[in-house]
Amino acid sequence: MFLKTRHSVGLTLLFCYLVAWLDRMAINMTLPYMAQEFGLGPEKLGWVLSAFFLGYALSQVPGGLMADRVGPRRVILVALVWWSFFTAATGLVGGLVSLLAVRFLFGLGEGVFPAAVWKVIGQFFSKKDRGTANAIILSSVALGPAISMMLLAQMLPELGWRKSFLVLGAAGALCVLAAWWSVADAPEKHPRMAREELEQFERDTRSEAANAEQTLERGSFGDLLRSPAIWVLFFVALIYNLTMYGWLNWLPKYLMEVKGLSLSKTGVLGSLPFLFGGVGCMLAGYVSDRWFRGRRKWLVLGCQAVGGVCLYLFTRIEDPVQYMVAQCLAGFLLFMAAGAIWALPMILVPTRLMGAGSGFINTGGQIGGFLTNILIGYVIKWSDNNAAAGFQVMLGALVVAAVLVGVGIRERPAAPPAPSPGPLSPAGGGA
Repeated sequence: MFLKTRHSVGLTLLFCYLVAWLDRMAINMTLPYMAQEFGLGPEKLGWVLSAFFLGYALSQVPGGLMADRVGPRRVILVALVWWSFFTAATGLVGGLVSLLAVRFLFGLGEGVFPAAVWKVIGQFFSKKDRGTANAIILSSVALGPAISMMLLAQMLPELGWRKSFLVLGAAGALCVLAAWWSVADAPEKHPRMAREELEQFERDTRSEAANAEQTLERGSFGDLLRSPAIWVLFFVALIYNLTMYGWLNWLPKYLMEVKGLSLSKTGVLGSLPFLFGGVGCMLAGYVSDRWFRGRRKWLVLGCQAVGGVCLYLFTRIEDPVQYMVAQCLAGFLLFMAAGAIWALPMILVPTRLMGAGSGFINTGGQIGGFLTNILIGYVIKWSDNNAAAGFQVMLGALVVAAVLVGVGIRERPAAPPAPSPGPLSPAGGGA
């Protein structure tokens, strides 16, 4: 059968993640309308964006612990219902205070979702192809914003920002149904998993490729936190997200105010770098699994270096065709780097701790998301409302993240298995 059960699980998670990103990124296209209706300056808009990330960061580790203890399926279903409700509630807010509360609660509920997804990936995919599966699902980080910009550019003129959020919240019901039908806690618990596929999964788990890289075999979550590699990944995720979330969240405002694009052109041109980013992220998993086992950080560094140059050129070039080419190349490369970075915890963290371990690392990423919106909001304010100033923060963070990857990440191959005692070995009494 061409589409295996684990593939259908992965596609369902990708679909749910796309809707999650559509729901959370819709606010970026609606910020100018909210600012006008509620009288909000750039520093207050930064707090609105960061309220989501505060809730999202706080629930990462609890979500991972729940996924490890009660199973990821129930955590995913609760998260889907929760964030769909608060997406719709965004369209009902009456001012800054209620908007901050709804965005915080939205993030609090959605924050349990990623670690549960990584737990499912760890259960359904061996280390042979776990990086590839994770990168395909992670491509929603780029594809979601791209779809969001195109869709909202059509919806906002017709429905207004309030009704647009109500429609997006209703769409979450499709995710609930899809996850209820497709997702299970483990392959052996899936009602439609064939015996042949289970046997193939066991062979993949024992394969040489699946055991070529070292795993942090720790007894508990507390033991895992004593591993320097986990803290390096925590801070890499935090600092790199200053660049990635800054770019995702502030690009529509930048294109409209600095580049002078209309809403409809922003929807199209603003989506292009993230469409390219989705392709780059998908390729990252395959490329790193195929050619960079045990040296994945070099793929990350190469993509960050060239992608950073392209992002810088985007801010300096005036010609629309040329600056969009530069931004699309930046999207392809920087999201490829993100996909390769997230292959590392998929390999390093043991499956039994995948929820809590990946949730902890992602907490760093979401702290970065929280800080970047406030920081960029104030930088823009201090620069006489010049939206271009925010890119200085993003580019600086990119340089720091690349240095931390190069210096802090140490990859090692797995230790070779001990030879079995035989008649000619010392343990067997030979000569």
